[in-house]
Amino acid sequence: MARILSIQSHVVSGYVGNRAATFPLQLLGHEVDVINTVQFSNHTGYNAVRGDRFSASHVLDLFDGLQTNGLDAYTHLLTGYMGNSDNVRAVECIAQKLKHKLPQLTFVVDPVLGDDGALYVPRELIALYRDVLCPLATLVTPNQFEAELLTNTKITSLDTAKSACDELHRIGVPNVVITSAVLDSASGDHTLHLIGSELCLESGAKHQFAIAFPRLSGYYTGTGDLFAALLLAHYATLAPQFAALGALARACELATATLAGIMQATKLHQESTLVNVASNLPRGSRPNTMVRGFELRIIPSRHLISNPTPSFQSFSI
Repeated sequence: MARILSIQSHVVSGYVGNRAATFPLQLLGHEVDVINTVQFSNHTGYNAVRGDRFSASHVLDLFDGLQTNGLDAYTHLLTGYMGNSDNVRAVECIAQKLKHKLPQLTFVVDPVLGDDGALYVPRELIALYRDVLCPLATLVTPNQFEAELLTNTKITSLDTAKSACDELHRIGVPNVVITSAVLDSASGDHTLHLIGSELCLESGAKHQFAIAFPRLSGYYTGTGDLFAALLLAHYATLAPQFAALGALARACELATATLAGIMQATKLHQESTLVNVASNLPRGSRPNTMVRGFELRIIPSRHLISNPTPSFQSFSI
């Protein structure tokens, strides 16, 4: 059982950030404490959002309380949406303190920068993630756009995805998972690829792999947060069982199976609402009734979390 500190966003209603991560981690047998970088009424896909963004001093003050009371015996650190440079620096400080206490700490960084060619955060965070958090990380989980930003590599094929992974290895990250990428191929944009790469820092041995899975139409939010949590949960369990490389690929198979199942359940639920889904609607213009229909069906799909059946197999690249 892992003891996990998760630092990311929080919403009152819906499933993104810590709301998407906590229940799956707990259901898979791990202890989870959370620090929220924001508390919003709902995610930003809705037409209105209320709530507050928390300062770095708030994040550090909460961690100081944990540390003062001896409640900081964490084996894993998971980070998601930071929103500003000060919070990235706060996470750097927390990671360093946790690593000082437990040098073998597993630090999973989901570098939430943007998606589909659009930044969600100030551009200055790109360099901070690359130069500050990535060198401290055990595992990073960027999407295609984020991986391109972090490595200055245009990802159009498995070979260019491997090059992006290699650049993140060069920065100091032993485990990389590009969670979803549209590649130039005969399948067009109907198929997504996950690309993973694990590097043994001692021997230099490396295992690079990919998983192909269908792309579902719709407006899903929180899938990256959910995937990072699922991957951490499975990797924490599997890593001690593998004497050599291989744990990351198996963890990705399990996490992908659960995520694909939950997304399919979400799609079926949205269709049952009979709310029309128009294409290419920007954030802020999507009807709230439609957005609500796409809230991830995490609780009704708990069986898919606790007992995943891998339906998409990894292959070496």
